[in-house]
Amino acid sequence: MEQRIKRDVNLLNLVSDFESKYEQGNLEYLDEKTINQLVDYYERELQIDKAMEVVDLAIEQFQYRAEYLILKARMLYMEGELKAALKILEKASLMAPGEKDILTLKIKIYCQKKDYSTAKMLLDDLRSMCYGEDMIEVYIAEAIIFECEKNFEMMYICLKKALRLDHSNAEALDKFWRAVESSKNHDDSIAFHKSLIDENPYNHIAWYNLGMSYSFNGDYVKAGESLEFAYIIQPDFEQAYTEHGEVCLQNQWFEQALQIFTEVNNKFGPDSDHMVTIAICLLHLGKVEKAKQVLQKAMKLDPYNEEVYFNLGKCFEAKGNWYSAINAYLKAIEIDNGTDSFYHSLARAYVEVEDYNKATINYHKATQLGSDNPALWAEYACFLIRLGLYDEANQILDDAEDHTYGAELLYCRSITYFFLKMKKDGLDILEEALAEDFEKHTIIFSLAPELEIDKEINAMIKYYEREYKEFA
Repeated sequence: MEQRIKRDVNLLNLVSDFESKYEQGNLEYLDEKTINQLVDYYERELQIDKAMEVVDLAIEQFQYRAEYLILKARMLYMEGELKAALKILEKASLMAPGEKDILTLKIKIYCQKKDYSTAKMLLDDLRSMCYGEDMIEVYIAEAIIFECEKNFEMMYICLKKALRLDHSNAEALDKFWRAVESSKNHDDSIAFHKSLIDENPYNHIAWYNLGMSYSFNGDYVKAGESLEFAYIIQPDFEQAYTEHGEVCLQNQWFEQALQIFTEVNNKFGPDSDHMVTIAICLLHLGKVEKAKQVLQKAMKLDPYNEEVYFNLGKCFEAKGNWYSAINAYLKAIEIDNGTDSFYHSLARAYVEVEDYNKATINYHKATQLGSDNPALWAEYACFLIRLGLYDEANQILDDAEDHTYGAELLYCRSITYFFLKMKKDGLDILEEALAEDFEKHTIIFSLAPELEIDKEINAMIKYYEREYKEFA
């Protein structure tokens, strides 16, 4: 730790000294190590203009070397300045006509321009220059072309070939998860990454990719273990931390998720989104006041983060402070008016304060934005049924049928028919609902407890209950 702090201080001193001399016009000769340190620093800090200034100085200083021209072209490519990047590469080609990095970067640029025929011609040129382990560059370049063409199966195959030659190649490993995710080769990916880890147990990206494939396959315990190995091996691997945290959150392992995201926030610096996640964990663990404190800190970091206000609303809701919850939800909607859950929560809060007109308006907005979610429509219909608006509830259920399907909608429909004295139709729909999803049948009695004494309804439920238990 002491050595790392000393190294960081030395780097900051180097940067400060460079910037001071650069501004004063007193810049001396820069050696290659200093140039590379400065470029790496500015790129990490996302100060691309300053990184480019350093590279320009290097080009001026080392006029007959291609490497800094290639570096500048790469930076221009990353900034989307494709024409300028190609122009620089043509100049570099005159100095180093057989340089494979020039061809590889040109392939990437022509892929970005969607000129795949030129990219493939350049790939053939690259292939003619590569033998043995150098073929890894060909396979990666070929994978890039297949990725741009959305041929993810072939992209996956090419990257496997690359990693068989060099199982620690960072570029191939970085791209590999994209290939796995898009080609759906998760089972093969698990076996393949296990073999890479057998070769090198300290391959942190292989552990990360393995964890992601386990997660996709629903093996969340192994996913968490693999992702944890990734950041134990590489302590600065923030993405592995956050993915592990997301796995825990998805499985409602809130204590573990809280621990991980707290560590991320402490280790990599305060982040509004991570603090929202910490607050969500605290809220689920019943630590409402602590969750509010975290969200208020997140608000200071980013006053335009709609999730901060939405989850503040959840904190107020947990304490029964409905008017405060309403204000928080309205603020979230002011920032982002396209999220169905915001309107849904606002509608429920208006129900609690018995402002049924505003509740109706917000249920309507929620179902328009989340039209494929049957639970939203069902809750809207249930709200209307409780108000005795059976025809209106039926209309909402008609609208829902245009967008989605679910047993909860069938149960709601059957209840409206019972209340509208259309018992035969109600029983027909109830039978369909019971066959579709027996577990949700309690909706009926929560909305209409008087139906519990109806013999026909009870007989039908008992029949499907036997079937449900038999096949459970």
